[in-house]
Amino acid sequence: MNVWSWCAPCALVLTALLGASATACTSETPYRLAVVLDAAGREGAALAAARINARGGVNGHHLDLLNISTPIGTGRVAVETAERLSSDKSILAVIGHTNSSSSLAASQVYNARHVLQLSPTSTAPLYGRAGPYSYRLVPSDVHQGVFLAEQALSVHVKSPLRVAVMFVNNDYGRPLHGVVVERLRAAHVVPQYDVPYSAMDSAGASEFVGALQRVQPDVLIWLGRSADFAPIARRVRDALPRLVVLASDAFSRGAALVDSARLFDAVRYVRLVNLDRPDTALLNLRLAYRRTGRGELNDQTVLAYDAVTLLAEALKATGAHREALPAWLAELGRTRSPFPGLSGPIEFTAERDRTAPYWLARAGRDERSTP
Repeated sequence: MNVWSWCAPCALVLTALLGASATACTSETPYRLAVVLDAAGREGAALAAARINARGGVNGHHLDLLNISTPIGTGRVAVETAERLSSDKSILAVIGHTNSSSSLAASQVYNARHVLQLSPTSTAPLYGRAGPYSYRLVPSDVHQGVFLAEQALSVHVKSPLRVAVMFVNNDYGRPLHGVVVERLRAAHVVPQYDVPYSAMDSAGASEFVGALQRVQPDVLIWLGRSADFAPIARRVRDALPRLVVLASDAFSRGAALVDSARLFDAVRYVRLVNLDRPDTALLNLRLAYRRTGRGELNDQTVLAYDAVTLLAEALKATGAHREALPAWLAELGRTRSPFPGLSGPIEFTAERDRTAPYWLARAGRDERSTP
């Protein structure tokens, strides 16, 4: 079931959420963006909008956000949401959806109706071919898959490297898995254990841990969320204390950020944003986010913040003409300078992807690695 919450122009719901005082609305028609992300992403977008409105909005127009929460990974709901948003002429662009499966499902609607879709974190390779109205702030998983495989191949062992791979069986996990395995095989490393998963119940956890004990891999590549890994994390660590666990960017959400039980101490996972970069604006965002009571920043929070500030800049140039926004974004890094986002300079490839490096995080410490 969808949860719809309008941020009315004079109610200033965003500033109320942030604990800020209400300010007067401008007399101009507000500019409205839809945000279809999880709670951390919506909070990042809200922080950006509050900052923009405190400085006078966009060319005198108040910036409103329509926040939408939808079930994760449900294509039908994503399409229904896209249909409702794209038929609302007051919505100038959509930030989202939360994950690759939902973004892909919704993209067909946005492209058919000429509505810009800017996804902060959808990494599925197919999204790059969705159409001219689908942009994203992260690279395709073609690059992440190679990065993860290279990290696994760099692990030093005395005998031939033994690798296990487990991937979530959806539009995110399957293509990422294909790239990882292809790169491993190119280096003459064939995974000894290579299986998909849909849900990690007790029976599945026991089977997985038992299989790992039989295979005795040096490296486990986990392509999925930390919440799915949590039920087996301690058992894997106890059974294979020397195992190197490498996880994809999906691992960085949710459970990994509130790991009071320290389940994931042995895991190194991909980050899409260097959260430890010495930048005053990034530090200010971190402090503002902490004041919301939601804990520490994650990648989606920063990228959602960047999405709002980027679109605000685009709206300054194009006005309330949503079909003009894609062309403006396409010129970043070409006829105009890259946009200075908190996640780094933003410009787009011909496939409307972003080229950016990856980082490996471990025990709360981000370590920059090569793209």
